[in-house]
Amino acid sequence: MEAQQAGARRVADFLAGHPKVARVYYLGHLDSDDPQYHIYRRQCLGPGAMISFDLHGGEAEAFRFLNHLQLIRLAVSLGGTESLAEHPATMTHADVDPEERVVFGIGPAMIRLSVGVEHPEDLIADLNQALRVV
Repeated sequence: MEAQQAGARRVADFLAGHPKVARVYYLGHLDSDDPQYHIYRRQCLGPGAMISFDLHGGEAEAFRFLNHLQLIRLAVSLGGTESLAEHPATMTHADVDPEERVVFGIGPAMIRLSVGVEHPEDLIADLNQALRVV
């Protein structure tokens, strides 16, 4: 798990600095003034390996991104040894009313990424090449 967390942090840092990414949701990026930070520090030993992020644009950009991933597989899962990506609005939360998804913060441009044990630089290269087509 330590390797996955370390890889996830590097991937989250990359995504946070990319101009085509509007926002990154990752526990390792919480500021100490965020109310969620104190809950995280009290309940967790580390930030884990799950990252969500919003692309600039909408569903079309999210689908284009997902369809161009080569190493990271498109699948619904909370994670394992291989890195997986999914589109929550049309996969895990497809049955949730669209207005409720907005309340939950699940928009059409959101991607959920579960980082596996691959080398972080390989994952970043895959994400970068997929972001180029968005």
